[in-house]
Amino acid sequence: MMRQLLLDIRPIAAPSLNNFVAGANRELLARLRSTAAGEPGPSIYLWGESGSGRTHLLRALAAEATA
Repeated sequence: MMRQLLLDIRPIAAPSLNNFVAGANRELLARLRSTAAGEPGPSIYLWGESGSGRTHLLRALAAEATA
C-alpha cells in the first residue's frame, strides 16, 4: 500500500503593499501607500527589470485603492 506524502505547500498570498519586500524602495512603497489612501501627489511611473515586482505593486495598489 502506498502512503500519501503531505507537502507543506501553501497558496501564494495575494499581492499587497504589506507583503512586498521593499528593500531600497521604501520611499516608493510609502508613496504608493499614500496614493492608495487617496492623498494627492505626482504621477508614479514604475520601471524595472523582469521579476522586480512591478506587477505585484500595481495589483496591490489596485486592491488597496478599491478596498
